[in-house]
Amino acid sequence: MLKNISTLWQPPLTHSSSRLVELDWLRVLAFGLLVFYHTGMLYTQNWGFHFKSTYLSSEIENAMLLLSPWRMGLIWFISGAALSCLIQKSVIPSFLFSRTIKILLPLFIGVWLIVPIQLYAQMHQEIGLDLNYFQFYLAFTDLSNPLFSQYQSGIWPHVDVNHLWYLRSLWEFTLLLVLLLPILWSNWLQVALGSLIKRAFIWVFLGLLVPLCVLKLSWPSDTFRYPMGLVFLIYGFLLTHHRAFFEKLSQNWHRLLGSFIVGYLLVVWGYQMIWLNDQSLQWQITAMDMLYTAQRLLGVMTMLALAARFLKRPHRLLPRVNRLVFPFYIFHQSIIIALAFWFHDMNLGAVAEACLIVLGTFTLCALLCVVLSYLPFMQPLFGIRVNKEYPRHLKIAGNTLMFILLVPMALNILF
Repeated sequence: MLKNISTLWQPPLTHSSSRLVELDWLRVLAFGLLVFYHTGMLYTQNWGFHFKSTYLSSEIENAMLLLSPWRMGLIWFISGAALSCLIQKSVIPSFLFSRTIKILLPLFIGVWLIVPIQLYAQMHQEIGLDLNYFQFYLAFTDLSNPLFSQYQSGIWPHVDVNHLWYLRSLWEFTLLLVLLLPILWSNWLQVALGSLIKRAFIWVFLGLLVPLCVLKLSWPSDTFRYPMGLVFLIYGFLLTHHRAFFEKLSQNWHRLLGSFIVGYLLVVWGYQMIWLNDQSLQWQITAMDMLYTAQRLLGVMTMLALAARFLKRPHRLLPRVNRLVFPFYIFHQSIIIALAFWFHDMNLGAVAEACLIVLGTFTLCALLCVVLSYLPFMQPLFGIRVNKEYPRHLKIAGNTLMFILLVPMALNILF
């Protein structure tokens, strides 16, 4: 009986564990776009962020809407595809053990060493914090310090994830995904998905859109990013093995791109006329929510289509760059805010300031990644897979110790 149950967690024989080159390219590009997006967040007048430039504008929000609907959906889709390939190379307990260390160790380092820079700048701007960073960090390590009475959210009091919410959710979704494997790998679902992909492209789009719309209509807007992320993760997990899906995307890339441009213009119009209008009626707001949700999926499918059409060639640098995406992601937002904090009173002008922040962020992230490439013992702390071979007993001891140290944080996240 136990043997029969265990077969529910075995992947379909038709599934391949090889990754798609175009998704590796997209992973690099998607995380690179976050630098531009989070730099733009410094200047948005109506959107909240941890720190703000003096040069605020509502006009930049129109440009941000080009990326805003789909940027995280694409990252979640790629993450689901990667998980689908990884899980087929491991037994489930080993997979969960390794993914817990791979995800939670960088999250632990991030919330204690990287993210506090953002809180320091935020408190300076919001409450006039009058401490240097060393004094601030000493106070930060005291979880009961009254200095942070207005900033209590987080894994621990005032120890929040900020942009690293993706890592926290990725770990949670990984656990949930393992529980759902008997359904996700079931024959009936694979047959249904294959049947959907064979239909006209509009039906494929609508079939993927309906779950997102149902969620949007039934879930609070301020936390919608979590179920939305899970849906796109599952889409990536399921669809990465259906090559017919990517072939259909490639064949329809020009139609998708045209629809995406029209959708973007409609979203900008709706944003200005409905979302920023206090007099808007509820049906108008709901209609705009549905349009924005459709643009989420349309954006993801357009990027996948362009990648399937134009990014299928491997490059010798791609594995090396892809390996550094994780630390790049961990560093980028804190560097953006640190540079914005430094430039804040220099009166550089909006364009010069933004350009310096973008250039400085890419440069500093690259330098830090280069430094890490020469320090193998520090690479796991920032999510880099270590290529150096260590004796088996050292690997077992190190992984076990790290897992034990991460258990308290894991329990805090779950409960």
